[in-house]
Amino acid sequence: MSIATAVKLVAVVAFVLQQISVGLASDHHRRGKELLDTEDSDFFRCKQATRKSCCGKENSLKRFGDKDKKAADECYAEVAEKFAKVSVAPKQDLFSSEAVKITKKKQFCLHECIGKKNQLLLEDGSLNKTFINEYAMKSIFKEQWQKQVGQKALDKCLGETYIPWPAEETENRCNPEYVQFQHCLWLEYESNCPNDQRKVSKKMREDAKQVQDAKIFHKLIIYK
Repeated sequence: MSIATAVKLVAVVAFVLQQISVGLASDHHRRGKELLDTEDSDFFRCKQATRKSCCGKENSLKRFGDKDKKAADECYAEVAEKFAKVSVAPKQDLFSSEAVKITKKKQFCLHECIGKKNQLLLEDGSLNKTFINEYAMKSIFKEQWQKQVGQKALDKCLGETYIPWPAEETENRCNPEYVQFQHCLWLEYESNCPNDQRKVSKKMREDAKQVQDAKIFHKLIIYK
């Protein structure tokens, strides 16, 4: 892997984790407890992505593929066990490069586990494209306008080439493809939302600006 590609990967995972972590902008103590194992739990409890949606009456992509969170509950325990022997930085160094690196791996492993349990991923962690497309069009995008926007997003995101985890990183390695796919799908769905389906408020306008900024970053960095 070239230095340029490695730098791009670091930028990608940092940006994606910013999108999928909860409460990253305020309380550092709360943030730290969400990112790493908490004092009152044996399990890794970083909350799953709940990207806000300004498109349609409900957040259709929330908990994509795992609506009842059954797989998520199982995967939290599995990922915690997988990383049980991995040493982490002291509490005061939650945001050291090593701690962040471990957090990235945990997120990739968590989402890979959830995807596999729901048949959204193949054994190697790559996208089960046919199943994902069928699942989304049947269970997620139900209204006609959703089907049009959703199919366009699926066509783009299922056809993208995503950045893999570095080959030299062999310990507790997981496939980051599913995390990047979910981010792509959310961006495309929000970006192409019909005007008559957009929620209108100051907060939604701010979120729409963030989506466009994220889309620009996504094009420049995430895809080869």
